[in-house]
Amino acid sequence: MVGVAEPSVRPAGAARIWASALSATAMLTVVALMTRGNGPAVRAQIDSAVWWYLARSSGLVAWVLLGASVVGGLLLATQLTWGCMRTWTQGLHEGVGALAVVFTAIHLASVLAADQLRIGLRELLVPFARPDNPVAQGCGVLAAYLLTAVALTSWARALLPWRWWRRLHLLTFPLFGLACAHTVLAGSDTTYPILHWVSLLVGVVILFLAAFRLLAARPAGTAAAVPTGLQEGIPAPLVPRPASPAAAPTTVRTGMRLLITQTTWEADNVLSLRLHSPDGAPLPSWEPGAHIELALPSGRRRQYSLCSDPDDIRSYRIAVLQVPVGRGGSVEVHTGARAGQLITVQGPRNHFPLVPSTAYLFIAGGIGITAMMAIAARVASAGGEWKLVYTGRCRASMAFIDEVCALDPDRVDVVPGDERERPDLDALIGATLPGTVIYCCGPDRLLQAVQDRVAARPELSLHSERFTATATATADGGGAAFQVELHRTECVIDVPADRTLLQAIREFLPSVPAGCEQGICGACRTTVLAGEPEHRDQLLSSADRAAGAMLMCVSRARSERLILDL
Repeated sequence: MVGVAEPSVRPAGAARIWASALSATAMLTVVALMTRGNGPAVRAQIDSAVWWYLARSSGLVAWVLLGASVVGGLLLATQLTWGCMRTWTQGLHEGVGALAVVFTAIHLASVLAADQLRIGLRELLVPFARPDNPVAQGCGVLAAYLLTAVALTSWARALLPWRWWRRLHLLTFPLFGLACAHTVLAGSDTTYPILHWVSLLVGVVILFLAAFRLLAARPAGTAAAVPTGLQEGIPAPLVPRPASPAAAPTTVRTGMRLLITQTTWEADNVLSLRLHSPDGAPLPSWEPGAHIELALPSGRRRQYSLCSDPDDIRSYRIAVLQVPVGRGGSVEVHTGARAGQLITVQGPRNHFPLVPSTAYLFIAGGIGITAMMAIAARVASAGGEWKLVYTGRCRASMAFIDEVCALDPDRVDVVPGDERERPDLDALIGATLPGTVIYCCGPDRLLQAVQDRVAARPELSLHSERFTATATATADGGGAAFQVELHRTECVIDVPADRTLLQAIREFLPSVPAGCEQGICGACRTTVLAGEPEHRDQLLSSADRAAGAMLMCVSRARSERLILDL
């Protein structure tokens, strides 16, 4: 029960259905084998011994399910599963854990009802109270109590501090040990060879995964990097570390340490993460259009739009599209992020704010819907005039369709490319009323097409956000050499043609902030006090540039010297 997934997730739901069906089939099979193995005389008396057979079969099935749940939890903790397989494992882990509780309850009720066993309520509640075989009875009662504690704390996980929940959840290991002891000492069909092989196989798998988990949590030579306060046995957090010594800044920026409490497949190759404070404290507030920055273990820093409810002060939600041929950040999130991890987060920041207007047109392409959801929801709740057009390759690749349509089906137009022709931007923008504010987020081709058409309508206002930079923005250097003066330190730096302004400044001021280094996140924004900058970013508006704002990661100078407020 390490992972948490929404019940609406198809793979996890299917995994639970399979687990339920196989468990019921297993119990019926065990009952049939027991009846067949005891001969015609016993089969003739099956009606009187039904509770005895049910007690034996449900106990064995509960024990197998418990072992499977422990194995599933260890697979999740050791990150040996990823992608859709991880979602299946998570669903099976949760499903078989819940089924183990159900079959244990059936086992206890049938033990109490079986006259042949002569077990009363006292023997079910008080450990070691049965004169005949007290050790087996005691192990069973203690295992039942531990199972109850694990089940209740898993059910109330969101209400408990994370560290307390993790420590209580580790009771699963002594619970499984007591269940094994009870199964063996009670003498319930322990002569069957198949039980011996299953026990040996499950035991070996659990020991291997537990050893692997402990070794992975403490890799050699990195013990000092484990943050203070994390206890042994808790999954190792995502700790930012540089990809290479040359890329490492002298000072490391700090941020919030948030807990990944939920991972959900929202669409093909789109994974959402739900983030909470480990101690349940409120998170910094944010406005629609804001994003946060994740510090990944490789040292990469990536920005993702917040697509949850701004009024929810307990959690953030982001969604990440996996791009195999990208810069590696999305692949790292998809293969490495899991429920139970800690990750460093900076922000929220907002470079895509909602501006006042009498009417809005939202145009989202693919994963660009994440930047629009909170903005559209705010406008819809205020009763404003708005329309949202959401395009994508196919429905299976488009995340949050149901959630977006729920805002107002009459105002949301979902356009899957395999079902309908792409929207006619000429007709769409041509019919837009003067004074309308247009928000657009998505692929560069869509952004450029909307920008070209809005340019012919000066009475419209366009606000766009990019997830990737253009070739101009990502070029390293690519201009004439110049000098930059840091006004606060009175330091003059030469910026050669083959280096960016940010790279040159970092040699003298390592603590200067930076993020994407593509001119799209705004983390390296500064103010130009004198000189003429050459803007190459995709973020700053004309008003921002007129006010002296500049992004150091991609922009350069047209004049021989810039004076910056640094």
